[in-house]
Amino acid sequence: MSQDDNQNMGVDLGEFIEFYLLDSQEQIEKLGAGLLQLEKEGENIGLINDLFRSAHSLKGASGTMGFTPIVALTHAAEDLLDHLRQGKMDVSLEMIDILLAVTDRVKAMLAQVEQRQEIRVEFEDLASSMRDLLNGEKPIEPVLAQNVQEDTKEAADFVPVNFALTPSESEKVSDAQSLGRGVYQVDVKLGSNTLMKAVRAVMATQRLEGMGSVIKLLPSIEELEVGSAEEFFLLVLCDEPREEIQRELLEISEIVEVVAHPYPNLETEDNTAEDMSKPVASDAELGMALNTAKLNVVSEQKAVKPLTAPKTAAEPKVESAGVEGNTQVHTIRVDTGRMDNLINLVGEMVITRTRLVQIGLDLKAQYSTDNMVNNLNEANVYLGRLMNDLQESVMRLRMVAIGTVFNRFPRLVRDLAKKTGKEIDLVLKGEDTELDKTVVEVIGDPLMHLIRNSVDHGIESPEDRRAAGKAEVGTITLNAYHEGNHIAILISDDGGGLDLDKIRRIAVSKGLIGEREELSERDMANLIFLPGFSTANVVTDISGRGVGMDVVKKALNNLGGMVDITTRRGKGSTFTIRLPLTLAIIQALLVEVGQEIYAVPLSSVLETLLVDRKDIKTVGGLPMVQLRGNTLPLISLQEKFDLPTPETESSEVYVVVVGFGDKALGLIVDELRGQQEVVIKSLGDFLNNLPGIAGATILGDGKVTLILDIGSLIQDVLVTRKV
Repeated sequence: MSQDDNQNMGVDLGEFIEFYLLDSQEQIEKLGAGLLQLEKEGENIGLINDLFRSAHSLKGASGTMGFTPIVALTHAAEDLLDHLRQGKMDVSLEMIDILLAVTDRVKAMLAQVEQRQEIRVEFEDLASSMRDLLNGEKPIEPVLAQNVQEDTKEAADFVPVNFALTPSESEKVSDAQSLGRGVYQVDVKLGSNTLMKAVRAVMATQRLEGMGSVIKLLPSIEELEVGSAEEFFLLVLCDEPREEIQRELLEISEIVEVVAHPYPNLETEDNTAEDMSKPVASDAELGMALNTAKLNVVSEQKAVKPLTAPKTAAEPKVESAGVEGNTQVHTIRVDTGRMDNLINLVGEMVITRTRLVQIGLDLKAQYSTDNMVNNLNEANVYLGRLMNDLQESVMRLRMVAIGTVFNRFPRLVRDLAKKTGKEIDLVLKGEDTELDKTVVEVIGDPLMHLIRNSVDHGIESPEDRRAAGKAEVGTITLNAYHEGNHIAILISDDGGGLDLDKIRRIAVSKGLIGEREELSERDMANLIFLPGFSTANVVTDISGRGVGMDVVKKALNNLGGMVDITTRRGKGSTFTIRLPLTLAIIQALLVEVGQEIYAVPLSSVLETLLVDRKDIKTVGGLPMVQLRGNTLPLISLQEKFDLPTPETESSEVYVVVVGFGDKALGLIVDELRGQQEVVIKSLGDFLNNLPGIAGATILGDGKVTLILDIGSLIQDVLVTRKV
């Protein structure tokens, strides 16, 4: 039964598509995780039965919805798994590779279903390969074949964007076309409420650079940062199939639609003559502004233990990975839009409650003996208790286990380990650790970049590890745990570590530090987060350690987080990310600076001090004060935010000591106003990403107050080296 058949029968399945997508995506993730576990364990009848049930469920649901391409592909996979569970054939490397390819292809199909498009992804090559396996024949390596009829129809409707190519860029495109290479215009559409549009363009460019090379980006990075465009276009040289390009970019959050068009031959299409005024990003701009790392997601098929395989195989080890049991859980699925609306309503109620408390206090000061005023304040106290319980319950709805992100990486490490010829164990810990869903949605790309770097440049080859007296199998550990009101995520490897001497030489040559300037090992390692800084001699098609690291740091800073490095030469490196648990409602300490009031997240406040100005000393251009035998760096908020200098200064100042991880900083303020619960509001597109500002809130008197971003303040003062 096709989708047209459903419509002819008067059945509208549109309202069921969301439920179908949720269940199908869950089943395909189970299938992928289970296949990785089967690759490690070999024959495991219980696991094989679970895999068969996932394929069967996916086939049945797709058949009900009329998605016949998915039915055909999953039916062939079901037959293969059925023979496996009946003992008619053994687990083999070819089988695992093909079934993993099936999961990738079904994901691409589901992406088209989600976009309400007709399923155009090819599947017959995979179905044929599975039939060959069933017949005992050697399967042909599956590829994503192009649909000639679709391409012909699309080419007739496609109108290419004018990228205003320079002569050298036109020559690159013409040479690629003459050699038969793929040249594509990639149209990327963003979600309507996307805030960090330029970051999405950066991530898209990074991923495409791993698959080929990006010639042009339109609009430019600068225009995306300040403009209102909800789509951008890339001109790409790439030999990968169009479906692979689309699938890769659709994994980036807030990208809702990707279409790759074959670009017309420049010999017949003059793309440089008109509309030269359109802002575009050139090769140089892409290199300087994006610091693109080459992120390659293509899996080259090599052998993997414990299956029959050569000695050079890679066997990623995944703790806690596998197919979940059939434990019944009483849950309901709620659209995220409805949940976000509920969160916003609770936030408005918190603001209103704060306003009522302020009114009650004002009335109490004026009519202290009035019983009605006392009754109002008593009701406000009870309302406060109810609001606290309601807020806590609603905030838990936003909390998502970070395992939903971690589960992406076993397959990634498996494929990259094969590609590099390395042997790597991936160890996952703390997958049940929960944090805000908004953070979960954004943290995946920075983590993926760091893991790619660990695979490509952290872990050495088996030969180098043997020469260094290490085990041939390298280990990458991904760990998450709560640390107060923050979450810490650690990406560790037991590889070669960073070459700090080389980092220092490069930093000196670039003028980032003085030749005689003394830096700790940690500060030296953190220099790789500066824009354009790289230690890689050769940028590979997977990553280049240091390339794009400033993009990672910027993405984390936008979440109110920070990243730090510890490394030991020959022993490995650890990247530590710290993030707030929630981005919606927080407890804050209100402080006065001149005529302004700022909110400091209470989770970052360690203590408050009253300091004599005479005790403040300047060291290296940074004010310091001695605190219990240790030196505490200070920052004046009046100077940081360029506020008017007071006519008279008191002999003493208040210092709010804030900390993030193992770093501490003192904020010099004029007065402390007390503690208050505040709702974080975005400043919008034009004022978003202001240095040191995480957002704004509305106080009980109706005034708008800015909320400080402690992570970025500490990063700027204590980690980033200013030129």
